[in-house]
Amino acid sequence: MLRLKLNKKNLLRAKFYGFETQNLTRLINLSILLLFTLFLSVFYFLDSLSKDYIINKLKPSNQFLIKNDFKIENVLITGTRNLSNKYIKDIIEIYNDGSIFDINLSLIYNKIKENTWVKEVSIERVLPNIIKIKILENQPIAIWQDKENNKLITANGDIIFDGNVNDFKNDFPIIKGNKSKENISSILKILETNQNFYKNIWSLTFINERRWDLNFNQGLVVRLPSTNIKKAWEKIIKLQKNYNVLNLRLTEIDLRNPNQILGKINFDKKVILKRKHL
Repeated sequence: MLRLKLNKKNLLRAKFYGFETQNLTRLINLSILLLFTLFLSVFYFLDSLSKDYIINKLKPSNQFLIKNDFKIENVLITGTRNLSNKYIKDIIEIYNDGSIFDINLSLIYNKIKENTWVKEVSIERVLPNIIKIKILENQPIAIWQDKENNKLITANGDIIFDGNVNDFKNDFPIIKGNKSKENISSILKILETNQNFYKNIWSLTFINERRWDLNFNQGLVVRLPSTNIKKAWEKIIKLQKNYNVLNLRLTEIDLRNPNQILGKINFDKKVILKRKHL
């Protein structure tokens, strides 16, 4: 029963079943806190559609949520190596003044995915005030040289447009030729079986969309066959081990015919080194 009475100082004080206003306020706040804690516990076990529905219903109470610390205080980003964390935080910055429930996760997801470094991304609200973002980046494996300029590519032949080639020119080989970026993954898997020898290759050229030429730092060109590439690679490794072919001033070793090895030599080292260009 709610009763009103006037005290000696003519101040109006409400009593509700014996509780004065001050105590009643504390009781109400405690009850709200307990109810909200219970709500959060249930919230984590709901499916996505149910969560979205509840979030939309909570939007009108933004100011209440903000005053009770349900706003973004921290953005935790994991998985980034080449993608700038600032790029992600700038996307989220527009939501800094709203409650954590007011954030459009789908919009943030799509904006982050626009960057070609991003292969996969997951975004999660951690109540009351944390946003967790996990990034899986695309991994470059080579530098593709086309008619316009050089671009980083992935094992699937996808272009990483947001990558700066100059940052990786000493890490990956250059590839050239029509359909080269679509076929680079399989040849690199073979070449990487011997890292010590593979690191001497500065570029690969895909010839007639069917076979590769390997261009070494020392000026040597190795012409691989269109089939049995692994066997040809093992053959050139054996030649290096037995005869140190990289330092014989050879300009070419032709392995296209599995039954013979053809070589060319040039004693003018300046002519050899002219082959190398980016």
